[in-house]
Amino acid sequence: MSTPPPDAPSMAGPAVQPLHGLLMLLELQRQARRSAGVPALGYHIVNQTRRLVAYRQAAFLTLAGKGKPRLEAVSNIAVLEPDAPFARWLEDVVQVVAGDGAGSPEAAMAVRSVDPAILPPAMRDAWGEWVPARVLWCPLTGPDNVPLAGLWLGRDEPWTEGEMLLLSQLTECYGHAWWALAVKRRGGRLSLRRHRLPLLVALLTCGVLALPVSMSTLAPAEIRSSAPVIVAAPLDGVIERFHVQPNQPVTEGQPLFSFESTVLRSRYEVAGKGLTQAEAELLSASQAAFADPLTKARVAQLRAQVELRRAEMNLTRDLLDRVTVKAERAGIAVFTDVNDWLGKPVAIGERVLTLADPTAPEIDIQVPVGDALVLEEGSPVELFLNVDPLHPVHARLTHASYEAGLSAAGVLSYRVKAALEPGQKPPRIGLRGTAKILGKKVPLVFYLFRRPLAMLRQTLGV
Repeated sequence: MSTPPPDAPSMAGPAVQPLHGLLMLLELQRQARRSAGVPALGYHIVNQTRRLVAYRQAAFLTLAGKGKPRLEAVSNIAVLEPDAPFARWLEDVVQVVAGDGAGSPEAAMAVRSVDPAILPPAMRDAWGEWVPARVLWCPLTGPDNVPLAGLWLGRDEPWTEGEMLLLSQLTECYGHAWWALAVKRRGGRLSLRRHRLPLLVALLTCGVLALPVSMSTLAPAEIRSSAPVIVAAPLDGVIERFHVQPNQPVTEGQPLFSFESTVLRSRYEVAGKGLTQAEAELLSASQAAFADPLTKARVAQLRAQVELRRAEMNLTRDLLDRVTVKAERAGIAVFTDVNDWLGKPVAIGERVLTLADPTAPEIDIQVPVGDALVLEEGSPVELFLNVDPLHPVHARLTHASYEAGLSAAGVLSYRVKAALEPGQKPPRIGLRGTAKILGKKVPLVFYLFRRPLAMLRQTLGV
């Protein structure tokens, strides 16, 4: 719309007959009330009003209180260009015209001629370029008598009082129809009520997502002793029997398991006989050394041989003493099934079982690398045991490994330990469950979407 809208043929001519004008007024009001929507009503206002009064140019604009008016429809224009020079000039002019009668409610509602003299010089100079000489401003008001929109009518002939009276009646109907369609249903009270629930839901959702919650991670956990004693194999051999059962309480000095001792006993007997023989040879050589100088030279060699045989016998006797492994202190014998060890060859130093103190348990947690977000010393820990998930065990994180390793499930994890809070009944050693480690406060939206965000950063690098 870089040029003024095309002029329609002027309908100025013989005056409209009173009866015909009244019937046309009623017809236009009926059509306005039956408009299907806002666009249809705007088209009706700028194009069908000429059936009642003659004009060359018509424009329909909505008013936004103290804001700038907005051009909605122009006569004889199918597609409106809101950023065209004419549209911007007309909106500026209507803002001045509508504000000219703001001091009096009667003046703001009245149909009146527009005097170009009230306009600033820049707008007044463009008057002849954009609009005809005679312009009529017709405010459209709602039930509260507040102007909601306006009809801009222009032609070259002066406006008569009869035409202004008819337009006053017609625009009152137009204003009510526009209020019913555009204000009441979209921007008025009914629209506010209709959109109040979605708005409240959106605000409530934003408020909930902004609530601070503690960062947390879940990981498998097990109850273990805080200071266990590792019982390892003291020699190479085959385990012959167990004297205790898994998770059985034991006392200090109580036998735990025994190795097969047949070979060791045979070696001990052979070492004893070898020692006896070596001592006999030493005695014989010592007696013969007084007469035979050569025999005297062999005495030192035979004495070393006796010491070697004695050391072999002492070693074998020491190994026989270790055949039966005893408990170094009281506790609970923690190991797998007895049948997993019977007849199994073990090497020296290989762990067979653990002695756990039932009065000093701790929580052993395997935290996967992807969930290691809150591993800070002193963080609260809640353990939900599989046997009693409704009563969590409370603890505090005491240690977290710096390097990750493979867990029993084959997952790369950090090993974390937590000490139980005082005043709780110690759970049984060996119980398993799920530990929840709590961290610092973060918004709920970050807590919910941290995994998608991490995946997005890993995938796209943003």
